[in-house]
Amino acid sequence: MEETGGTYDIGLQSLSGAMERGHDMVYVCYDNGAYMNTGVQRSSATPKFADTTTSPAGKVIPGKMQSRKDLTEIMVSHHLPYVAQTIAVNNFKDLYEKSEKAIYTEGPCFLNVLAPCPRGWGYATEDLMKINKLAVETCYWPLYEVIEGKYIVNYKPAKKLPVEEFLKPQKRFKHMFKPGNEWMIEEFQKEVDKRWEELLKLEEATKDV
Repeated sequence: MEETGGTYDIGLQSLSGAMERGHDMVYVCYDNGAYMNTGVQRSSATPKFADTTTSPAGKVIPGKMQSRKDLTEIMVSHHLPYVAQTIAVNNFKDLYEKSEKAIYTEGPCFLNVLAPCPRGWGYATEDLMKINKLAVETCYWPLYEVIEGKYIVNYKPAKKLPVEEFLKPQKRFKHMFKPGNEWMIEEFQKEVDKRWEELLKLEEATKDV
């Protein structure tokens, strides 16, 4: 198990190599969206416009200027037998079932587990379940798995919530809600919608695999 910085950036080369070589292993990324252990620095896992110690939101830049790397899809491109995206809390059934599949699948498997950080994201610790729920209900963090190339979306919100509901409780995005910064929320929403639609298309395209 590794946290975000050691997976998305520093460790990507060795992770990719291990996956390509076909080692019988399960790699779990504990995705907290930045270098949380060393001072909340931005990483390629950090979402666009997030305020971090190395991408401070201010007059010069409005937080991180680049979109979040989609590591789950990078792992899928390694043609692994099992890849899945889930959350650390709020849906233990999903986490348990995907972990079991990964453990008992022969060959290299990858799990990307969303793990909201109260200090780095700037939310009250007691709101952890709420943040996780909003990440899924807004489709910022879809729950899905890819089994031998076949995409399965495990949860589709009956009513997809606007992503601003996920952003608003977090201090790292508070500048996005200042007058004149509405364009940031609109741009963030477009990115979430685009990735969600792409995921649904992949599920449809691989349904007969």
